[in-house]
Amino acid sequence: MSAQPVIVLTPNLGGRDGVSRLARLVTRAFEDVTVLALHESAAMTSFERAEVHGCEGRKSRLVALSVRAAAAADTQTGVIAVHLHLSPAALPFTARGAALTTILCGVEAWKPLTWMQRAAIDRTERLVAISAHTRDRFRAANPPFAHRAIDVCHPGVEDMRSSMARDRRSAALIVGRMASDERYKGHDVLLEIWPEVVRALPNAMLRVVGEGDDRQRLEDKADELDVKDSVTFLGSLDDEALEREYNRCTAFVMPSKDEGFGFVFVEAMRAGRACIASHGAAAEIVDDGVSGVIIDPADRAQLTASVVRLLGDRVAADRMGARGRTRFLREFTEARFRERFSAIVDPSVPALVE
Repeated sequence: MSAQPVIVLTPNLGGRDGVSRLARLVTRAFEDVTVLALHESAAMTSFERAEVHGCEGRKSRLVALSVRAAAAADTQTGVIAVHLHLSPAALPFTARGAALTTILCGVEAWKPLTWMQRAAIDRTERLVAISAHTRDRFRAANPPFAHRAIDVCHPGVEDMRSSMARDRRSAALIVGRMASDERYKGHDVLLEIWPEVVRALPNAMLRVVGEGDDRQRLEDKADELDVKDSVTFLGSLDDEALEREYNRCTAFVMPSKDEGFGFVFVEAMRAGRACIASHGAAAEIVDDGVSGVIIDPADRAQLTASVVRLLGDRVAADRMGARGRTRFLREFTEARFRERFSAIVDPSVPALVE
């Protein structure tokens, strides 16, 4: 194990959102880690092996902590900005010769950079995107960086597969925030096709996990479409309850148009469930026709036919799910992420693979 110090800059560390999950993956990948977390409480002082400094949402505190920590940095220090918006806070470290790695996650990287972000990217030694989709959209939005080398490193999740559920249901599952500013995830189109699904498969169920300010509107929409009896809104679930939902469903369906990666598809594959996903980052996770189906979310007939096909043929769905499970074990475990990410950040540093 290397004692090389690593500084991680992240918006969040303890949340259930994708950036928090990525930050935890990065933090666990190295031994000597200090985390500066913009939105975490000052009461959060540690995470596993790492020392944590929560900044209470105050950017001024994050900058002050970065300047203070940079005073002790040198060319042996590694700095990782988990989110593009925090890369400017790493500039004091690069001024001391530290090597900066900036991670491109999703929508924040799909628009033109601010001048401060451009300055940080110019000083970034390694750019890492969590999907080829995010890499390509970053380059398209930022032509001056169109030929910049960008490594793709897919995240992973820990393998915590529970025993197979005995009360399997003819159900599709969607997991995601129901936020008025994130309607791209596909809740609306799923509800809109559900009357047709139920006409084809009267016992079909749609189970919806998540919370957000758009939940009531979606529940009202289910009522208006007269599918309320076959659609269940479960709210936010803890990890154990969520894993049970993955195990009980027949297929995972999220026809999202704008995912930077898609942890939920990996979780579904971990549980051995076939997935229905859209073109984009999810198509890098789900192998079309092998572990699931890739569809155009604007093609409602295609989406309806795919849902009816998988819910109506559990043998075929389970066969796809088994292939997805194999793909998860080969490509998307936390250990595989550690290997990939550590090799990108510093090939001489052995990953902490368990």
